[in-house]
Amino acid sequence: MALILGILMFMGLVLIHELGHFISAKRSGVKVLEFGIGIPPKVCKLRTDKSGTEYSLNLIPLGGFVRLKGEDPKDEADFQAKDSFIKAKIYKKALILIAWVGMNLILARALFSAIFTMGTQPISILPENAVLSTQNSYLMPTVNFLAQEGFISGNLTSSPAKIEKVADGLLGQKMGLLSWDTILSINNDPVDVRNIGNILKKNINQDITLVFERGNKKTTTQTHCPADNCILWLTFSAGEIDIKPIKFSFPQSMRIGMKEIKAQTSLTFSALGTLGSDLLSLNKNRIKSSLNKLTGPAGAIKFWESLLNAWGRKLYLWFAGMISLALAIFNILPIPALDGGRLLGVLIQWIARLKPEKYFNIEWYINLIFFILLMGMGIYILLKDLVHYRAIKIPFIG
Repeated sequence: MALILGILMFMGLVLIHELGHFISAKRSGVKVLEFGIGIPPKVCKLRTDKSGTEYSLNLIPLGGFVRLKGEDPKDEADFQAKDSFIKAKIYKKALILIAWVGMNLILARALFSAIFTMGTQPISILPENAVLSTQNSYLMPTVNFLAQEGFISGNLTSSPAKIEKVADGLLGQKMGLLSWDTILSINNDPVDVRNIGNILKKNINQDITLVFERGNKKTTTQTHCPADNCILWLTFSAGEIDIKPIKFSFPQSMRIGMKEIKAQTSLTFSALGTLGSDLLSLNKNRIKSSLNKLTGPAGAIKFWESLLNAWGRKLYLWFAGMISLALAIFNILPIPALDGGRLLGVLIQWIARLKPEKYFNIEWYINLIFFILLMGMGIYILLKDLVHYRAIKIPFIG
């Protein structure tokens, strides 16, 4: 059931993204030829509305698409029609291409606001020198920020890493850890609740030796801390620290939800900067490590499944908000084949006063090349996720 909910949630978020294109195109007078649920190959046509838009059901349940009139330069009749995308005014083109940003941001804000209205514990306590330490994130705060906001009290000195809960089927459980074990060290570095994240980060993609205490007995366990998922998936007892639920009234939650979007956006762009730096470094190990950290729909769905089974609907909603925000950020990047790249192309054509027909033919081929490259990377990430999360054997992948 959790897996099914994960697939439906991911598909719903992508369809909301495409709905932004769909509504803005309809309102701008650009004909929508097809609104597809799922990714081709096509299974069947569901219906055709009065304006001629076909609604189709497709085989791969990982999103959807919107096909506009005049996007194929080989179809001269559609290409030259008044209700085609290429003949639309510049502001209408821009609106169609960026409308999805509003849809995804509205959804992310709604989900974050719902979490804060219901009340939640932090997703993760970050060290004081973390990227978001100055961004005032409520879902991923530092201890000092929680204390400043009045959500934490008691002895703020470091507490022993006593496990409260172990997520099923993930790294911590595979290492034999149980609730109420206390982690003492990782690779001989002493561990407490405030430094365990940094210690794991230091040992990414390495073998780790973990010493824990159960009752009065010390036990050693070993494993490899994978580059793409070096997380133990544990929650820890707060010890002498009392963390109050982070809860606000609905109007306050709407404001805090917007602040959370800003904080998470900062983290995302920081991660993208690191990824870009690694991929352009020409260093084989850095490139491989960065590619291993990437995940796609299969990894996201597995993560959702784990969250729902282990920690319930609030973290499930948090991750849905994060994916919605990530869709907005990723697609606005000025890369050909993405909406941000297409918007950049439209602006170049308008500023340079290039003839739409000639420029669009060139842009179409550029977008096609980048689409193939992005799809190739997407397929590689999908296969890698299937190997890692579903233990599927794939030649040359795993």
